[in-house]
Amino acid sequence: MSDPGAQADRPPAPRRGWGGLQVGRVLGVPIVVQPLWFVVVVLFTAGSGQTIKDNVAGLSTNAAYAAALAFVLLLYASVLLHELSHVVVARSLGMQVRRIVLQFLGGASEIVEEDPGHPARDFMVAMAGPLCSVFLAGVGAAVAPAFEPHTLPWLFAQGFAWVNALVAAFNLLPGFPLDGGRALLSVVWRLTEDKNRAQFVSGWVGRGLAIALAVYGAYVQNIPTGHGSDHLSGIYLLLLAFFIWANASWVIGRSKLGVVVPRLDIRAMSRRALSVAADLPVAEAVRRAHAAAARALVVVDSYGRPVGVVSEAAVMATPPQRQPWVSVSELARPVADGLLLRSDISGDALLAAVQAHPATEYLVVEPSGALFGVLARADVIAALQAAGLR
Repeated sequence: MSDPGAQADRPPAPRRGWGGLQVGRVLGVPIVVQPLWFVVVVLFTAGSGQTIKDNVAGLSTNAAYAAALAFVLLLYASVLLHELSHVVVARSLGMQVRRIVLQFLGGASEIVEEDPGHPARDFMVAMAGPLCSVFLAGVGAAVAPAFEPHTLPWLFAQGFAWVNALVAAFNLLPGFPLDGGRALLSVVWRLTEDKNRAQFVSGWVGRGLAIALAVYGAYVQNIPTGHGSDHLSGIYLLLLAFFIWANASWVIGRSKLGVVVPRLDIRAMSRRALSVAADLPVAEAVRRAHAAAARALVVVDSYGRPVGVVSEAAVMATPPQRQPWVSVSELARPVADGLLLRSDISGDALLAAVQAHPATEYLVVEPSGALFGVLARADVIAALQAAGLR
């Protein structure tokens, strides 16, 4: 059992999340269970039943598998407590928490990232989970001697202690998205005062961890055991490696995004636009645009006010032989509020405006209302791709 996604960072784009079934609330926080979680519970129950039967004398097969189910649920209860520790610390620091998700690889807390945030606060939230797991492991180890060896309560206490110790140790590994990786991010952020660099470092350490985990998972699958190779554990480790790699890659991309977004300049990216009347044929409008070295067409009314942006894709899709008979107004998109951008916005504000109102072209105007140009979404994407993003 592991808890690789202890707290979910928030990108500037629409938030990431997991689908699932809400099963209740704890401390006012929704608890969501992924459908695959039930599959994992069944698999772990099936894998643990025989082990319990072999270690507890006189236990029937049905009783052993019922005990295995209870033990797996107990372990997931400890995962929930691990996540709640993140939540309690985050809330005590004034941070917002959306929900806790029990997923097939463990658990995750959706904690809203602060902007600009504080490395010390993030460090405390990250370390809360492993400290909780250490405490739970201590509880299990302390309780175990109170029971007769090789009885069911003794086995539960011993297993509870070992699994929580393993969860704590694994989560302290310094690779994103593990708690240790988030702690590393906070430390590097504090030392360099550069969050983007810290994300980049923790992401690459996370990728290295994922590779090591995948290699070990492949090795585990080929270790002979009393029942053949341990395929279930090997597959679980490979899935965990994939999960860590994907999240580490995401935070690396996030670090690049943090560098390039502040540099987004709407004036530099905007295309020179030619104002045309609504009834002008497309062929003539294109000819005039070429002559004026303009790369965009804006339809204006009789007062010279912009009323529409001609779609470049629609122009390209119109056969040349038809262009003399099609007016630009037929290929124009009306200028709604979301498609009108001021020439003095940049960086995060610009990206947020484009994300909030998806379109192929945006009309860019000066603060005075005068036409400046047209911003093509493709040009914004190209600027992001230049930094290795999509």
